[in-house]
Amino acid sequence: MPHVTFFKIKAKPGEHDTVVKLFKGWSEERGPKVKGFVRSVLASSLSNPDEFMAGAMFDTKENYDANSNDPEQGKWYEELRSHLVADPDWFDANVEMVVEA
Repeated sequence: MPHVTFFKIKAKPGEHDTVVKLFKGWSEERGPKVKGFVRSVLASSLSNPDEFMAGAMFDTKENYDANSNDPEQGKWYEELRSHLVADPDWFDANVEMVVEA
């Protein structure tokens, strides 16, 4: 069963572009190499661009967990976390359905 994690984050003042750059770098450099990675989305709030919602989908929870436990992913997360005001608010879930146009 596919797995998705959604998370809400808030960049430190002046760090919006750095946060976007980190996600873009992950999707270009790590994403193609990570087993089971399907897609991700990053969106910034219209009312406060330093607030983001994001989601990452994997083909299985096992592959999601393997990525989460990868030291390279840990290093990327620590870099991201250094640009945030607090830890992310996580929501891990099974994918029940996906609709695309």
